[in-house]
Amino acid sequence: MNIRVQCRILAILPFLGLGCGGDDDTVSPGITAAGGGATTAGNGTAGAVAVGGQAGTAGATAPPGIAGAAAGTAGTAGTAAAAAGTGTAGMDAPVAGAPAAGTGAAGTGAAGMAGMPSGSDGKLPHVAMVEGMGNEDAVLGTFGPAVKVKDTPPGGWLVYPMDIGRDGIKHPIFIFGPGGGTDPPYYDMNGMHWDHYASYGFVIYIAPMSSFSSAAALDDGLTWVIAQNDVATSPLYQKLDTTKVGAAGHSQGSVMVFNFMPDERVTTTIHISGGSMGGSGGPANLTGPTFFLCGPSSDVAYANCETDFGITKVPTVYSNILSASHLTSGRYGWGAIVAWLLWHLAGHEEWKKEFLEPGGKFQTGRYTTKTKNW
Repeated sequence: MNIRVQCRILAILPFLGLGCGGDDDTVSPGITAAGGGATTAGNGTAGAVAVGGQAGTAGATAPPGIAGAAAGTAGTAGTAAAAAGTGTAGMDAPVAGAPAAGTGAAGTGAAGMAGMPSGSDGKLPHVAMVEGMGNEDAVLGTFGPAVKVKDTPPGGWLVYPMDIGRDGIKHPIFIFGPGGGTDPPYYDMNGMHWDHYASYGFVIYIAPMSSFSSAAALDDGLTWVIAQNDVATSPLYQKLDTTKVGAAGHSQGSVMVFNFMPDERVTTTIHISGGSMGGSGGPANLTGPTFFLCGPSSDVAYANCETDFGITKVPTVYSNILSASHLTSGRYGWGAIVAWLLWHLAGHEEWKKEFLEPGGKFQTGRYTTKTKNW
């Protein structure tokens, strides 16, 4: 099949896929209520140890391992993300120790936001799962519903979590080039892809369309998003980690990402069922770790993916999803894409072994994976 025929095929094939999580970090459980043994919400200054079933009187903050009943009015929730606790307003809830004797009353203050460990460093929360057992068994992350801005100045969509900036988090940026003949709404109607990515805390910009010859749509979009971090009236103001950017595309959108590189703002790239059409220019443009995700040999882009993997000079992971096709490789690969972004944009090193080590999640099962240059 010559390049002209391949281009025509890729340009008309829509892309159907991408998204997913839970949290495996230890969250300080707060103070244990006397006698009850249950972790409760914070309520200002902790009481003294309850004795013989009586509620303790107001006293100093309970140290780790000591619990007491609340006395006084409810305190303001601490700024640290704790599942519960009785620390003084703005302070981390101490780690719970053994339950105190008695039946002291539980505190009444508001609980902190669950999901982040105490003393958050501004990074996205760790998660234990990014996908289930099935091809489309997506697992959502810990963030709330997605906000979708469909009329941005560059022309594409901006998608971000409604609770953006919670706990002082600085959110990585993820830009995406759609497949030939598709646009951002198409992905939204076929799998709610952007909701999945936003649920993990990524801020996403989707180009209005893709192009074989120009990467201007990605360049314009990324420049605009980064600028929003300094616009006081923007919902993204001071909430972005502009040093962590992932660029991805499917089919023709993948070619656009190849053409977009090299760009010093981009940390990593993801190429979904979209080769560089014979290796000309594309792989040589890459400057950071890259992830090739493709269907099996029946995928129209399979030969190009194989060629590109063979000539890349950067650290590369190349996975074929055995049950996928050119149209479904992105959607079936939601979990792998999220895990890759968490590894490279959020510093979650626990996902590294799942890509690189024999027996890793993305080395086995429905994934057939090759690696190089690590």
